[in-house]
Amino acid sequence: MAGDLYTKRRRLIQTLSVLVLLSIPFRFFCFDLDGECIRLFGAEFGLATMFYPLFGIVALLLLVVGMGMKKGRLFCSHLCPMHLFLEKVNRPKNGSASHRKGIVWLWSLLFSVMLTEVILSFFQPLENQIKLAASGNLPILGTGVALFGGFMFLFVGYQERFCKKGCPYALIQMLLQSDLTRTMKFANREKTCTNCRKCEDICPMNLRARFESKGPDCTNCNLCAEACTTELGKGNTLFHFHDPEPETAVQ
Repeated sequence: MAGDLYTKRRRLIQTLSVLVLLSIPFRFFCFDLDGECIRLFGAEFGLATMFYPLFGIVALLLLVVGMGMKKGRLFCSHLCPMHLFLEKVNRPKNGSASHRKGIVWLWSLLFSVMLTEVILSFFQPLENQIKLAASGNLPILGTGVALFGGFMFLFVGYQERFCKKGCPYALIQMLLQSDLTRTMKFANREKTCTNCRKCEDICPMNLRARFESKGPDCTNCNLCAEACTTELGKGNTLFHFHDPEPETAVQ
């Protein structure tokens, strides 16, 4: 039950994060260059009050980093578009090489277009982008092509390797995590593991879940625990979150 609640909460947060991103092309959240203000769901923050939304964004980032020190790479599994992409393309049913290639390209195109438009629309509404592009405006064309090409390069060519080796948040998480950071623990004391490898097949980060879930690349998405439950039956899983407690001094 705890795993189900965790997954439902994670899916809810993922959905909300995608909706926030999609609100930008619709100009619910954007920077209005003409009005020199930030628009946030109907409210306007000019030069004198722009501090408030910016402070909120910084506070949210600090909250995510702070929670990561205790709960692990929550940003990755709950908010990051790359992780959502990896969950789509690294499903077990996409395992065959020929089928997976088409899936990767399809989702890469969708995510690259979405993220490119999100960034451009934060500063310019879509109709302005079309007019500028039609008139041959090099800055808007160059920025759009560079963003789209960069995202396609990451989604098609690097995928989880970017998360492990190139993501700035991954570096921050590695620096901040400690012996008190939550990990996903695999325990097979009663030797009930069937070696089905469903935990490895479902892992978005392509980890050997039974051996690498305690490492810095695990995002605590809980998919391995759910796959294990599917194999061993309801309520049975060999994967559990482990929240270390600080050691108390011996009196």
